[in-house]
Amino acid sequence: MFPSPSPARSAKRPGSAWLTIAATIALIAMLPVGGLLIEASKGSAGLWGHLFSTILPVALLDTVILLAGVGVITAVVGTTTAWLVTAYDFPGRHALEWMLLLPLAVPTYIVAYAYLDIMHPIGPAQDAVRWLLGYETPRQFRLPDVRSMTGCILLLGIVLYPYVYIPTRAMFLTQSGNLVDAARTLGTSRRAVFWRVALPLARPAVAVGISLALMETLNDIGAAEFLGVRTITVSIYTTWITRSDLSGASQIALALL
Repeated sequence: MFPSPSPARSAKRPGSAWLTIAATIALIAMLPVGGLLIEASKGSAGLWGHLFSTILPVALLDTVILLAGVGVITAVVGTTTAWLVTAYDFPGRHALEWMLLLPLAVPTYIVAYAYLDIMHPIGPAQDAVRWLLGYETPRQFRLPDVRSMTGCILLLGIVLYPYVYIPTRAMFLTQSGNLVDAARTLGTSRRAVFWRVALPLARPAVAVGISLALMETLNDIGAAEFLGVRTITVSIYTTWITRSDLSGASQIALALL
């Protein structure tokens, strides 16, 4: 017969120390939210009427459109590039595997500045197009304005697709090769293997990558404001800086959170 544990020893659970540490870290992480609550409580009660009538409808619509567009682009580009470098062997594949990560190395607002310089009506890209088509001045021919919702969606999608590429590629690499080999043995084409076998198994990784890309899109201020897109995050920034209303910005931030 083993001796029964003492009451003092049984009172201490094995994970109590880790639970205490986790709770402490959670409380520290919640401190900024508490600061927002305190600052937001100082705001005027009539602010929300002004926001709902002038700012939030446009900002909310622009935010939803931007998130939808960026989500589609990051999902398509990130998933297809991940499948390309894992399912096919071609010259330069190993270099392409790490080159596809490079967009994350440049901040989005820097890419926005470079993008506008290149695609400006008097920039090199449109000059080359006009030269090929036989036009001489931007008045005769010019592409749509790059400072728009479409331009912002394309830019953020191209910069943020590695958030989907990284986990999806890892999922493709860890998938069982027996499933793919069995599908190929049964006469399934490589394209059908992607749609019926590989992609369904990789859906959790794709979903995680899209979520990260969308949170980064919500976090962006510089690129969206520079390209003329008025998101809720841009509204928070302008309310704080332009109107010098930190309490109002805190209220909008809590709503976004």
